[in-house]
Amino acid sequence: MPDQDLDSIRKDMMTMNLLVNKFDTAIDRLSCLSISIDKMLAVHETRLENQEKQNEVIHSRISDFKKEVTDELKELRSQNTKEHNIVKERLDRLEKWRWFVVGAATVLGWFLAQLGPMNFFK
Repeated sequence: MPDQDLDSIRKDMMTMNLLVNKFDTAIDRLSCLSISIDKMLAVHETRLENQEKQNEVIHSRISDFKKEVTDELKELRSQNTKEHNIVKERLDRLEKWRWFVVGAATVLGWFLAQLGPMNFFK
């Protein structure tokens, strides 16, 4: 009986040895996996930081562009108002001239009508 117990203990030890070897292999693989994951996380953190920097640069460029466009629109509006006023003044002068001509023609027509039927073209 003691031989059977000894054989049983040997088998158990061999099984335990195999299990320990498998655990060692699994632990080694998990260690490698952990190192790989750490490297990937470091790379992703770097990428995220770079992306945040790029987002800040893009945001500042958009803000600058918005300011430039707003300033340019204000300048265009100012120029447009000046040109509109110039055209309005010219149109007002033309209308005054037109009414002067119409008035003068009316007075001349009335004056000629008061002279009576004369033969001016003899």
